[in-house]
Order: sequence, then C-alpha cells, then structure tokens
Amino acid sequence: MSDSNKKILLVLLGILFIAGAVFLVARPKNEKIKGLKAEISELQARYDDLCEKEKHKDEYLQDIADFNAHFEDVISKYASDLDQENTVQFLKSVEEDNDFVNLSISLPRETDYYILGQGAVEGEGQEIEPDAYAVTSDIYNISFTGSYEGVKSYLDYILNYKYRMAVESINISFAEDAEAPIAECTGSVTLDAYAVKHPDRKHDVPSVNVEEGKDNIFATEGENISAGAGSSTHDADKGESIVSDHTLVILLNNSDNDSMSGIIAASNESNESTYVTSNENKVEDLVLSLKEEDGKNYLTYSIGSKSNKVEVTSTDVTVYVKSSDRVDDNDKNGVNVKIENETSLAVYFKVAGDDSSNPRFKIGQKAGVVKEY
Repeated sequence: MSDSNKKILLVLLGILFIAGAVFLVARPKNEKIKGLKAEISELQARYDDLCEKEKHKDEYLQDIADFNAHFEDVISKYASDLDQENTVQFLKSVEEDNDFVNLSISLPRETDYYILGQGAVEGEGQEIEPDAYAVTSDIYNISFTGSYEGVKSYLDYILNYKYRMAVESINISFAEDAEAPIAECTGSVTLDAYAVKHPDRKHDVPSVNVEEGKDNIFATEGENISAGAGSSTHDADKGESIVSDHTLVILLNNSDNDSMSGIIAASNESNESTYVTSNENKVEDLVLSLKEEDGKNYLTYSIGSKSNKVEVTSTDVTVYVKSSDRVDDNDKNGVNVKIENETSLAVYFKVAGDDSSNPRFKIGQKAGVVKEY
C-alpha cells in the first residue's frame, strides 16, 4: 500500500474517531446538560413561586381560617343526624310552642343523597368514606289540628328553626259551620329535613323528662320494685308500718312555704339538727349512701354539700316520704333519689300524698334491693 493511501486511511480513521466521540460521548453529555438546565429552570420557577407565596403566607392562612369558619357556619345550619329521638323531640316542641297538635306522623328511614366534594350518591350500595361529609334527607308526612294562628306560628317556627327544613306542601281545611272555624283547622304538611353527617360533628342529645314506668311490670298497683326485691314484712300493709317507724323521713312541699323548707330529709323529724334541707324550687338530687364501718351500718343522706349521717340499727332501711300536691305550674320542688348501697340492707319507701299528675318524688339511681309503696 502506497504512502498516500496510508495517509488517506489515517485521515478517515481520525474522522471516524472524532465522529464516534461526538455521538457516543459529547452528544449524550450535551443532552444531559440540556435536561439539567431545563430541570434547574423548572425548579427555579417553582422556587420563585414558593418564595412569592411565602410572602403572602399570613394572608393564605387567614383565608383558610375564614373559609373553614364559613364552612362550619354553613353546615351548623344542618343537623348532624336525623335520629328519630331528636325528631320526636322537635315535633313535641312544636306542640309546646304553638297552638298546633300533631295527630299522626310518618318517620321513614333517612337517605344519603350527596357527598360533599364528590357528588350525588348513585345508589344505596355506594360506599361512603368514613371521613366524608354525607348529606342525608328525610320526609315527614304530618297530619295536624290547630288554630289558623297556630298554623301560621308553626310555619314561622319552621322558618326560624335552628336547622334547615323545607315545607314541601301544606293543606289546611276548616268546617264553615263550626262555632269558631279558624280556631279549629285541620290539615296535613310535608316537611323535608336535612342533615350533614361527619364523625367530628357532635350529635344532639335528646333531653327527655318523662316519668318512668315500673322496674317490674308485675308489681301491684302503687308499687315500684327493683330487680331482686322479693317479698318483705312491709308487703302485708303496703308499707303503712313505715309511716310510724322509719329510718328517714322526706318532707316535700311548695318551696314558697314560709313555715318550713320545701325539701327536708331527716332521721328525726322532731330534731332539726338532723335536717338536710333545700328551698331552691327545683328538683334536687337526694343521695342516700349506705356503708358499713367497723361492723356497723350507716346511712348518709345528702343534698349538694349538705349532709347528715345516722347509724342504722334495724335489719332494713325504711324511708317515709310525705309529699303534697303542687300549687301551680311554678311549683317545681321535688327530689330525685340516688341510692348508693354497699351493704346487704334492703331499702323500702312509703310515699304518701304525692301529686298524682306530676310527682315530687322519684327514684333515679338504684343499688341493691329497693321497693316503693
């Protein structure tokens, strides 16, 4: 091979080497550099954006707080559930505040129909996330009676009720030949009720103040017997012997009585040093605590911070409750007895003269054997 050909081959090999270096090394490096520059530019833009947002951090936090407050204000206008207990209490309040009586009410099961941030519920089988805000609705079909003014005040009551409701329809009728037609209206109304459910929302607790029935449905008339009470020596005369021989006496009268306190609990009625009293014109908690100390049984009776203690030497504890009829609606005086019994002694009550429609005396918490005559 001639020298000129060799020179040509060397030149070609040099060109190939340079081309290979460009394509195999320089070009990938260049592409990588371009990519890094693009990434740096993107990160720089993001950094600049975050710096700008940092300048307005307090504004954004205030906006978030304002939004959350507004959100809470909106959903607070809707109940957290549509439990039937609260619905019944609402309907009862309607009757108390208006000349309006619910004759019949349908209480169907509430229905989920919308999820905040997700949209409408497609069917009963749709799974709802535990932390979602679920909107539910219910329809109450009510038939009523009342005066025309009572119906108007009822509609105003619904309009200004603490939770949102809608009157879907209402029908009112009256008898033209009635003595006072617009005072004796009847009709029907359909209410749409709504709730927004969420685990963090507090549910309304119904406030129920209804006289309880007997603990033992087989108790004879006038008796209230706790579980396990069985028979006693006081059964024969229905507790009449307790009137003359008792461990404790409870006197219940109108709190406005000038001659004595409205509520008196005493181990000796003729000895005022044994009195525990109240004249607050309300239902007081009267706690009867039975404990054994050094082989002896003691009864402590308390109203608030006032208390007295007496030794029980008999084989049971007998309480004579001497009550009276209420004077008027403002006469609220009464006791809710709570029994704390750490002994084996049974407790027997004889109640006399109590108001039949609105009793002053009630046994609330019980422990051990308790029987009321």
